[in-house]
Amino acid sequence: MVNLCHLQSHSHLLFCFTFTGLAQKLLAYQLLTMREKIVFFLNHERVEIHGAEAFMPLSTWLRERKAMTGTKVVCSEGDCGACTVILGWLNREKKLEYRIIDSCIQFLFQLDCCHVITVEGLTRNGNLHPAQQAMVECFGSQCGYCTPGFVMALAHLQEEAQGITAAAIREKLTGNLCRCTGYEAIVKAGLTLNEKPATRFLAGFDRKAMEAEFGLLSQQSVKISGAGEQLFFKPQNLGEALKLRQAIPQLKIIAGGTDLGVQHNKGRSPLVQAMFIAHLHEIGDIKEVNGGLEIGAVTNWTDVLRVAEKKLPALHEILSIFAAAQIRNAATIGGNIINASPIADSLPCLFVLGARLVLASTAGEREVDINHFYTGYKKFDMQRDELLTKIILPLPAQDSLFRLYKVSKRRYLDISTATLGINLRVSGGKISEAHAAAGGVAATVLRLRSAEKFLTGQNFSAEVLTEAGRIAAAEIQPLSDVRGSADYRKSLIRNLFSKFYSETTTMERVG
Repeated sequence: MVNLCHLQSHSHLLFCFTFTGLAQKLLAYQLLTMREKIVFFLNHERVEIHGAEAFMPLSTWLRERKAMTGTKVVCSEGDCGACTVILGWLNREKKLEYRIIDSCIQFLFQLDCCHVITVEGLTRNGNLHPAQQAMVECFGSQCGYCTPGFVMALAHLQEEAQGITAAAIREKLTGNLCRCTGYEAIVKAGLTLNEKPATRFLAGFDRKAMEAEFGLLSQQSVKISGAGEQLFFKPQNLGEALKLRQAIPQLKIIAGGTDLGVQHNKGRSPLVQAMFIAHLHEIGDIKEVNGGLEIGAVTNWTDVLRVAEKKLPALHEILSIFAAAQIRNAATIGGNIINASPIADSLPCLFVLGARLVLASTAGEREVDINHFYTGYKKFDMQRDELLTKIILPLPAQDSLFRLYKVSKRRYLDISTATLGINLRVSGGKISEAHAAAGGVAATVLRLRSAEKFLTGQNFSAEVLTEAGRIAAAEIQPLSDVRGSADYRKSLIRNLFSKFYSETTTMERVG
């Protein structure tokens, strides 16, 4: 037996973890030899972070520690985009890949081996970036508080796009909120970037030097002790992550951390002990296997969206409205599943397609049908020493009629009032298989078993789908809240079955 004790230097508290067996002895040694700092670049500056600072949100650290107040904070929830920065992280090829994120819900401990670019880093030789100059020339700013976030999004758009359209600008700025200027002037500023020299501001950074250092540092694990009981781990690989999960099961598992960041900022669930896994490429890829998709649990929604556009258009349509780029670039499919919200936008799709979840521990892997995964509100079939590593998602069969629906008060960037997924196999005008699942109507996403049973073997007709909607509405017991009454939710589910028939028959006629 090995007793690993760690002396916390700030408060002189002693943390002890006990391990048994050879694997645990090796882990105990690893814990003692881990790198005890994170390293990242802020614009052109190399930064090392130790101790409690690692647990700060990036936006707070920028403003309070670095006096870089160009990055603004308004909502602290990732909704307004005032805190937008550009973040580069190492991809599987050990090259920096850059996307925009909300810095208010990104912790410093997530930034190891990353490159952070703020609005202060856009200028070159004292000259404004074209996106900054365009906002000045087109009067794209009034109070100016939201302006840096818009500038960062536009600068990234110019970096990656060839020929910027108004539609591309609006899509890029979905996660940026302005209350006083009006978006027309900001869109105009974005369009003028087509007339300016193509400034590739990323060329002004020594990316090769950063990638070389990060490539070496990424081969090391990280352990940071902060104030009080604060403890953070960044394992080098999945095997090490599973050993840590077994040894210290109370660690919060962090990938994108977008929901946990909000909970932390609002004081509801302060992050104390955490393990970061978003960098584990072993569980971060999407593969097409046996007519379906194998999606790594830490795959972010931007990558899922890209694949879904060709392989699963119905899911692509839902994902394109459920979050903005800043969130999709960080949030992961695994986080959406483990967060276990009954209104999670992805879950009806996973339910009706029969997704299987791969859960791993040091003892091996097991698969669980997602339809049997949730046992109650925020409860699921997962052991304390397990991690979700993959989602195996079958694609709809050729003879399937498959649709997903989301109803919310706003079309974009809003939580669901109700969701519905329907997947029917129809042959010779008859329904041979029926799968339906609704969200926002129970403590978990709910399979509509009575409606499925009724549909199986029936003719595919408007009358049958209408009756199925009535049966589905009768088997749910939704709550009334600010998003809608119970009766309203029942009406939604009932009417969505009729909408499904109308849309799918229209598709057949068009086809």
